[in-house]
Amino acid sequence: MGTKIRPISDLRRKTSDVIGAVRDGGDAVYITQYGRPVAVIVDYEQYERLIAQLESGSEAAAARPPHPAPAGRHPTVANPASSLNNWKDLIPEGCGGDALADTEALYDDV
Repeated sequence: MGTKIRPISDLRRKTSDVIGAVRDGGDAVYITQYGRPVAVIVDYEQYERLIAQLESGSEAAAARPPHPAPAGRHPTVANPASSLNNWKDLIPEGCGGDALADTEALYDDV
């Protein structure tokens, strides 16, 4: 049960296979277009759990007072740069910066 990354062309041509992989394996399937992630397909029960977690987290966040923005600064991105660290876990060992070679290596593992 590893990370499953599939190009959008697989989703178009083999939709039932992709859905079956999600249902049977329980893992999320990351859909890419031009080598970049554009969607994630998850099992319905997992989706419901995620929504429940988000809703319970947003209720807790609503109970806290909002943080005032620092004077003179208006951030354009709501998520901190540290949130990108989660994406690092999806990159297999050996990927080193060559976008085409790295993308091919990702699909070789699928």
